[in-house]
Amino acid sequence: MTSNELIDISVDIGAALLENGAEIYRVEESIARICYAYGATETNIYAVPTAIIASFVRGNSHPVTRVLRIYRRGTNLGRLDQLNTLCREICATSMTYAQIRERLVRILHDKPFHRYHLCLATGGIGFFFTLLFHGSIPEAICSLFTCIILWGIMTFLQALPANLLFTNIIGGTWVAACAVICWKLHVIETYRAMIIGSIMFLVPGLPMTNAIRDLIAGDIMAGICKFTEALLVAVGIAVGVALPLGILAMIGG
Repeated sequence: MTSNELIDISVDIGAALLENGAEIYRVEESIARICYAYGATETNIYAVPTAIIASFVRGNSHPVTRVLRIYRRGTNLGRLDQLNTLCREICATSMTYAQIRERLVRILHDKPFHRYHLCLATGGIGFFFTLLFHGSIPEAICSLFTCIILWGIMTFLQALPANLLFTNIIGGTWVAACAVICWKLHVIETYRAMIIGSIMFLVPGLPMTNAIRDLIAGDIMAGICKFTEALLVAVGIAVGVALPLGILAMIGG
C-alpha cells in the first residue's frame, strides 16, 4: 500500500467512526494503529467532532498529511462495532487497499434494520416512556402514533439537511402540539406524561455521555464541542415544546 493510499483509507475509517458516534480517543487510536500496521514509524493524529488532521512518516520519507472536514454526526452503535472489527482485522492481517475500501463501502451501505423497524421502534420509545412516567394507556397510545410521525419528520429534515437547532425545534413543537390537541379533544386527561415520553426520542443522552467521557479523557476541545452540540439540541427541544404551550396559555388553556 502506498503512503497516499494509507493516509486516505485510514482517515476515511476514522471519519466513519467519528460520524457514527465514536469517542475521540477511539478515532485517533484507530488511525494511528492502522498507520503503524503498514510501516509508519511516527504518527500525529488530531481529531475533533468537526475535523480530522492526520500525519505519518514512513522510514526516511517526507511526512504524509491529510485534513478532512466532518459535516455529519450521529449515533450508530452497530456500524461502530463493524468498523472496530475492520480496524482489528487490518492490524492483524495484511489487507490490500482495494480489500479495505470494499469492506468500508459495504459497512457504510449496510442497513441491518428496515425503515419500518426504526419507525416502530421510535413509536415504542414514546409508548413505554409515557408509561414509565406514570402516563395512562390512552396517553401512551397517543405517544406511540406521535413518535411514529415524529420519526418521519426528523428523517425528512435530516435528509435536507436542516440546521440542528431548527430540526429539534420542529420536533419539540410537533410533540407538544400533538399532546395539547389530544388533551383538548379529551382523548387524554393530562398532556405532561405524553410530552415527556415522546421527547425521549430527541433527548441527546449518548452525545452528552460521550462529551463528559472526552472531557475526563483530556480531549478538552472535543468534549466542549460535543457538550455544546448536546446543549443546543436540548435548547431546541425546549423551545419547540414551549411554543404550543405558550400559545395554549395565551388563549386561556
